Amino acid sequence: MQVVNLSKIIAASVLVAFLAACSSTGETTDASASAQAAQVAAEAASLAQTQADAQALKDAQAAAAAAAALIEAQALADAEAAQQAADNAAAQLAAQKQQAQKAAQALAHVIYFDFDQSTIKAEFRTALNGHAAYLSQNPSAKIVLEGHADERGTREYNIALGERRGNAVSRYLVVQGVSIGAIEVVSFGEERPVNSGSDSASLAENRRVEVRYVNY
Repeated sequence: MQVVNLSKIIAASVLVAFLAACSSTGETTDASASAQAAQVAAEAASLAQTQADAQALKDAQAAAAAAAALIEAQALADAEAAQQAADNAAAQLAAQKQQAQKAAQALAHVIYFDFDQSTIKAEFRTALNGHAAYLSQNPSAKIVLEGHADERGTREYNIALGERRGNAVSRYLVVQGVSIGAIEVVSFGEERPVNSGSDSASLAENRRVEVRYVNY
């Protein structure tokens, strides 16, 4: 709008100058008046072009600034969205880990054995599979397998029997994909009974391997 108004003013100025030149009383000829008018017109056109270029430059600068602001705003929005997505993923991972911990804690942590045996019974495989899955998915988790025996037999024999039972559980877990470095086996033999009775049911409770997590 400013350029249009300026052009109108310049055109009016050119016309006035031309009329003045034409009404001159002999100071200049018609040819010189035309030349003056042409010169004024050229100067006016140059000024108008300069003004137009300046306005175009201002418009371009304003458009560039607006584009830069839009890009910056979009980048900020993208960064915020990425951070939100990362936070959501971290929260989801933490929730999954907590759920896995609860599931592992709910599993049977005591594996029982028959008299003088270290063979894992079929009824305990489901629990051991659950422990194996948790340990495989959580490399930082560590367990200690504590082997025990009932009071029958010598102390030395029962220490060795408790170790065999612990190693049997360890091998089972390794076959399921658990790192051997995540497992420690210790044997207490008959030294730590959970039931002091001497009947068959009491003795059966003492023939066991306890799965103890160092950390969840």
